[in-house]
Amino acid sequence: MDTAKLLGVLEVYFEAFAEHDPIRRGELLAQCLTPDCAIWGHSEVYAGYVAISGKIAGFHRNYPDCRFVLASGLMTFENIVRSANAIVRRDGSVVVRGETVSEIAPDGRLCRIVPLWETSLPPLPESWPAHLAAQPMPKGSDAP
Repeated sequence: MDTAKLLGVLEVYFEAFAEHDPIRRGELLAQCLTPDCAIWGHSEVYAGYVAISGKIAGFHRNYPDCRFVLASGLMTFENIVRSANAIVRRDGSVVVRGETVSEIAPDGRLCRIVPLWETSLPPLPESWPAHLAAQPMPKGSDAP
């Protein structure tokens, strides 16, 4: 995977998230996403340019004067990319952090995007076999 090309696609994607004009936003989305691209949100899937543009309009309503930005380098394998992202205020302070895992189409554009926002996974069910489980990490631990 050509990292420079992928960074160019991501730059257009993040610019699309900053764009308030729906026509210009649609043009940007067509440059960085396939027509059938889907963003798999935590409670809804936004598929296609119109739905994704509507999601971005909702972002502007929910986070006025904020930007969606890249917050790390890229981890890539085959046609999958993982990166950190954030929503930041005008002064650069972070509102929320997350990660995104995306699938890259053969033409280099994004075709599936799965954002993961500051989520904590639930504990294992008590009924889960102990020999197939890891001990929980202590609170505040960043150990792997």
